[in-house]
Amino acid sequence: MIIPMPDDETYSTGGQVDAIAVALIDGAFDKKLDVRVVVCQSLFKLGKERPRMVLGSCHSYLHKHPKLPQGHRVEILNVAERICRESLEQISRPLAIDLVQLASAEMTQSKTVLPDWQTAASGVLVALGCSFCNEVMEEMLRKFQPGVLPHFFVVQTLGNLAAANAYGVLPFLKAVLGTLLPMLGLAKQDNMRWVFSSALAKFSEAILEYVANIDMAPDPTVTSTVYASEIGSAYDVLFTVWLQSKEPKLRMAVVEALGYMSHLMPREKLEEQLPKLLSCILKLYHKHPDNPLPITQCLAMVLDTATTDQCTGLEVQLDGLLNLLFTQACLVSENGSSAMLKNQNEVLRCFQMLERGFSDKVLTGLLTRLESSSEKVRIAALRIIRHLINASGTHFDAKKSLVLSGLRLMLSETNNKVKKAFAQVIVALAHHEYLQEEGGGQMIEFLIKQCALPAETLQVKKQPSDAEHVSSDSLRAMCENILQLLTTTVSDMEAVLWPRLLEYTISVDYAAAVSVVCKNAAFLSAKKREENAEDYEINYNRFVDIPKPHALCARLLVLAAHPRCDRDRGCHVLRLMKAMGPNINKNTVALWDTVIPKLLQFLEAADEADGGDEGQEWSQKSWEDLLLKLLSKTLDEADSEDWSCDLGAALAKQIPLYNEQQADKNFLYKLLGVVLRRASTKQFIDSHLELMFSTTRHSSKLEREGCAVAFGYCASTHLEAVIDKLEQLSRSDSHKKSAGIFSRIKERMEADVADVDRSKGTLLLCYSYVALYAQPEQLLSSLDAHILRALLPHCATAKDAATRSCLTQAIELIGRAVHPQHLKLAYEFTARSTLLQYMLSFSKAESVKTLCSDVKELELRACTTLVRLDPVMTVEVVSDLMDTFMMAVYTLAADCVRNREEEDEEREKEAKGDLLVRTLNGLAELLKQLLLKDLSSQNLDNIFKHLEPWLSSTVELERHRAMTNACQLIDCYYDRKEFGIGNATVFAHLGDHVGLLVPRVADPSVSIRQLAVTCIQRLLQIQLLYNGHSRDEEDQVVGGISQLRERVAQDDPNALYTVVNDIAKVLSLKLPADQLDPFLRRLFKGLLDPQDHSSSSACVVLNGVMRNRGAELRTQVESLVSDLHCKLSEIVCTQTRTGTLRCVRTLANHHLVDVINCLLKYPLPYDQTVRDCWQVFGADAGTAQNVLERLVEMLFRAVPYVEKPDPRERDKTKTIRIANQPTLAALSALTEVFKAEACHETVMYNYARLFAVVLASVGAMVDVKPPHEHKDKKDQKWDILGLNAPSKVEPSVVAVDALKGFLNCTRAAAVYEASTNEGWLKFSSRTDLPDAVSVLAR
Repeated sequence: MIIPMPDDETYSTGGQVDAIAVALIDGAFDKKLDVRVVVCQSLFKLGKERPRMVLGSCHSYLHKHPKLPQGHRVEILNVAERICRESLEQISRPLAIDLVQLASAEMTQSKTVLPDWQTAASGVLVALGCSFCNEVMEEMLRKFQPGVLPHFFVVQTLGNLAAANAYGVLPFLKAVLGTLLPMLGLAKQDNMRWVFSSALAKFSEAILEYVANIDMAPDPTVTSTVYASEIGSAYDVLFTVWLQSKEPKLRMAVVEALGYMSHLMPREKLEEQLPKLLSCILKLYHKHPDNPLPITQCLAMVLDTATTDQCTGLEVQLDGLLNLLFTQACLVSENGSSAMLKNQNEVLRCFQMLERGFSDKVLTGLLTRLESSSEKVRIAALRIIRHLINASGTHFDAKKSLVLSGLRLMLSETNNKVKKAFAQVIVALAHHEYLQEEGGGQMIEFLIKQCALPAETLQVKKQPSDAEHVSSDSLRAMCENILQLLTTTVSDMEAVLWPRLLEYTISVDYAAAVSVVCKNAAFLSAKKREENAEDYEINYNRFVDIPKPHALCARLLVLAAHPRCDRDRGCHVLRLMKAMGPNINKNTVALWDTVIPKLLQFLEAADEADGGDEGQEWSQKSWEDLLLKLLSKTLDEADSEDWSCDLGAALAKQIPLYNEQQADKNFLYKLLGVVLRRASTKQFIDSHLELMFSTTRHSSKLEREGCAVAFGYCASTHLEAVIDKLEQLSRSDSHKKSAGIFSRIKERMEADVADVDRSKGTLLLCYSYVALYAQPEQLLSSLDAHILRALLPHCATAKDAATRSCLTQAIELIGRAVHPQHLKLAYEFTARSTLLQYMLSFSKAESVKTLCSDVKELELRACTTLVRLDPVMTVEVVSDLMDTFMMAVYTLAADCVRNREEEDEEREKEAKGDLLVRTLNGLAELLKQLLLKDLSSQNLDNIFKHLEPWLSSTVELERHRAMTNACQLIDCYYDRKEFGIGNATVFAHLGDHVGLLVPRVADPSVSIRQLAVTCIQRLLQIQLLYNGHSRDEEDQVVGGISQLRERVAQDDPNALYTVVNDIAKVLSLKLPADQLDPFLRRLFKGLLDPQDHSSSSACVVLNGVMRNRGAELRTQVESLVSDLHCKLSEIVCTQTRTGTLRCVRTLANHHLVDVINCLLKYPLPYDQTVRDCWQVFGADAGTAQNVLERLVEMLFRAVPYVEKPDPRERDKTKTIRIANQPTLAALSALTEVFKAEACHETVMYNYARLFAVVLASVGAMVDVKPPHEHKDKKDQKWDILGLNAPSKVEPSVVAVDALKGFLNCTRAAAVYEASTNEGWLKFSSRTDLPDAVSVLAR
């Protein structure tokens, strides 16, 4: 409830806020904890704004409610304390006095210790004492009388106040100590001894703080000696009596107090007590292994005093101290415990104190411990050494040489944890100028060595469970940061790092660290070049280990080739090249200063494109071309044959550097090829060509390619010399192979042969690149005589995949070389047909299920290149190409790639997918090129004929690939075909193409459906262009198909049906009349599609188009009915068959007579397909009416039979009746129509006519013979058993069946049942017929 306002209105504001404050105070002890927290926080915020009012209200509330629950009083006091600390300057002295008295009363009201309540009250006193110290001290001293043990919280409040306000308490401290010392003997309980010890510690700390900041103290004459006697007396009690207590908490409080008191004791007393004190402290470590922090803090303070005062007793305890402290230094913090971390810091302080007077012994002991086999010992020693270097100041400088020599032992360390600690020591050494001494360079080398650590594999990363495990990756990253820190922020390190960092750019051991080395070397070099420093230009005679200009230039050019490798080394390498320009070649400085910034911009733009949404891919070839162009211009600017040769020699010398980096070695060969292209010394060219070939690892694709490209570059200016060298190498390899056959060691022989085969592949590539880069006028003279002569013999003998790969790549390159655009003249490549046959034979010999290498992709590329050449290929060759490669590519499984050499799973998966995609793209390019060679509708149709079986494959993957290629071909035709605007022509095969694609609109695969819709839309757009429209003209109907592409992605059958119907409407509108028939014929084939949904799709479109355009098909009715009859007998899907029957009915709605006449011509008895056609007519009322009228009319007009002489009788006057075929066909048709349940109403409407004609036909067919069947004489001759005889048709039975069907259809069940089986037989007898009709009539 709301309590009335206090009577004392001194602190009230007179507003509503007063009532709010009281209400908050009243609710501060709500039953719900969360409500309590919110109320107290609100009261505190109000108190910060109105401290006098809120504090006054709290005072009044507590004063008027002495029986308030203790918890409520605690909450109010806690809020009051917080307000006092935040708004102390706004509290008036009268209010402060009231609060002091209140808090004092609250704190001492109960003699029993009640921690929550009394701590809250004590907190208010301490908070007020920060500004009203005299008032608080006076109140406390009244309750701190001599001879009487004070309240526990009075002593604690005095100690806390001393810690909070040393300047205010110190004037009272002498009197407090005088009163307190006699009480020490009275304190018998551990809790009182604890509070006295804690207070003495805080009193001592306050004295030390006061003296340490004496310039700010109110009384500058005060010194620590003023309190020496009191502290000494207190020390005796604490050390001799209380420290022996068995209570751990009390001992820790005593130890803490002794630490502070040691600073205030007289020197003589400390000297006397030091051995005992140290001995006692060291023993405490064994008693309190779980809580060493207070002990170490005490020890640090004692050692600080002892070393400052140079106490002689310390040396005796030194060994024990060092051992025990080092043991503490080795303790590992568990779970990042803050107490343990603080203890470690205090241990380091202890070592720092001991080092003041015993530096040699401390340092020697630490360096000795570096030899320990325990990683914890070594890490602890390094941590202490680092602290001493950082904290000991200049007096430790004399030990620099000793420190460096002792630390050399760590250079060979293998443990990552220890190496991490050592790296941190190196940072300290660098900041204190240790590394300028002899041996400092070795420390830098250690850091670079860690920067070269190999990346960890996934298995290694998952292995460690140690919380303090240091991975190689994290250690490498740390050392990289350290090296950069030393380079950029520690100016004294320049003399150590420059130019020695350059040594590590060409070191094999530190190749993995070259990126960070270049980064830091570039910073230093650029800084010195900008400052025009004296030591910028390198004296290579002085720094003999620094790589010479040619060697550095060669190395940096190679490293720049793959800028994204090794933590994006490209930018760092380029910056180093630019900064080192004057040191490499002064003639190229202007060029490099212009070009290299552009290269850096290129890299930055590529990185931004990768990180953005532009979708640009990094082109390694484009980047390499830029660097090769830079080298070429550099050689031009240098304009020195000697310099070029020296650079080439440097590149050749560095080849062993890249034995494990095949991509870099590849580019090195290309660089060397550019140098050889400019060189003019024959001996230099010859020797380096041979060196490249001999150092190439022929089993490596990258190295083979790099070597071959280099030969090609050289051939652009030295074709004759290069061909001579290739022929020489070829003869040499042949000799090696023949010699190996006679080797006595079989394994060696096989190895030699395999190596020769691989080198043969490299030679083939070299020949092909020579052709590609040779001057056109020189190439044609050497093509047949040298290049093809070397190439063709291997086509017939190549068996292994590696040789075929090289051979195929060589053929592709030669095809590019002889292309008219490359030669700049017309040229017919006569060897093309031969090479194509070899490519086809290679492909046919390979597996159609797996990709073991990139040979398939290379074959596709080679054939694509050869297709571009003249002369035009024959139709047979083109068909063979398409059939072979479609079979080879479409049948590949999704996981078809097999690569046993790849270990990394993620990389293997990526490589597999990339190879498969490149192979599929290769087939797409081949098909496009075949189309572009003859961009006509006839050629497009030829290609589609080869795609047709794959588009309807039962394997989804095959259909998708074929559909993708079809879409690409149609797009290519649309984009590249030239159409005349306003000049209408015929798109001859539109109907075929669209009909082929329609079943795919309802394919089970969503992506295939979308591709099919896209293709149909594109074909109709092409039709518009054929009609003379421009590409800019938009057709709303054709354009609307784009919406169908989105809708076809749904898997709902009803939604798909709607889309297919819409497709049918579009096609009905847009198909030209001349394409309607071929479109329908193609759709008929689609009815047999193995996918049920697809065949149904063809059926739906067929129905739709016939419904809308059937009137145009009069001349094709007979053939259409015949084709539909054939397809209906083959269709498997029930739904498709039902829909196709409706197509026949739809056609009949347009051309009834023609369709009926076609069906009536089929032999009797009708097969199931014809019967189903008649029945489907009866299922539709309108169609049934028309069909029945036509059949009745035929029966009325037709003669039911003809009379002919009986061939069995000699009397020619005797005749027999032979039924007419049309009459029997019409009666059979009526029978089937009557079977349709839906035609009941129609039959009833025509009941009289139908009954009359059927009954008349029954009578007319009595004793009538079936018509004769005309058989071939050949059939009669061999059909001895009559197996091929047609089924007999009895005219009377046909007529009676029609009558039965009529009665069933009219639902005259009683009439039907009235005639038994014998009764129905009477209808076939002339004598019994009247009786049968009478029974029927009754």
